[in-house]
Amino acid sequence: MIQYRLASADHLDEVAQLFHESFDNYPFMDLLVRPEKKNPEFFYELHKVITQAYINRRGCFIGVVNGEIVTAALLKHRDDPDVGVMDYISAGGIKLFIKGGLSAVWNMVNVAEEAKRSYKGIKQQKWYLEALGVSCFHQGKSFGSKMINDCLVPFIRRNGGGILALITNTNLNRSFY
Repeated sequence: MIQYRLASADHLDEVAQLFHESFDNYPFMDLLVRPEKKNPEFFYELHKVITQAYINRRGCFIGVVNGEIVTAALLKHRDDPDVGVMDYISAGGIKLFIKGGLSAVWNMVNVAEEAKRSYKGIKQQKWYLEALGVSCFHQGKSFGSKMINDCLVPFIRRNGGGILALITNTNLNRSFY
């Protein structure tokens, strides 16, 4: 049975590693940095900074089975502003410049802003699912669907409702969502 809860700072490294492994070959990452310039340290640090920013805002959820984090989600509250540059800086974002350089960080910010534009046009109250990751050992077993249906949707209902918005760029994920 999966137990869901908010992540704490103690979970940061494990959640960042889960996202790093889950999104390693995800096509969206190629939009952030050209494939020939991919730097695994930069991407791990990117996941760590984003995760920390959401932990700080109490928007990082985890699913745990037998003490192991098997799913994680980053959810922006409908009433909160978007996670922004200052959130990332306070979450350790300066390290991204060291690991990836100015152009990689600048490109990442631009691509993320472009991606978010699609959900900002939705007029209803909305929660934004920034990321949903499933441990490589548990992919294909409906753990992502379970997290959405058993954790995120009930949380949204308990906290004022609204729709769940997200973006994806793979056909497999389109059918999943």
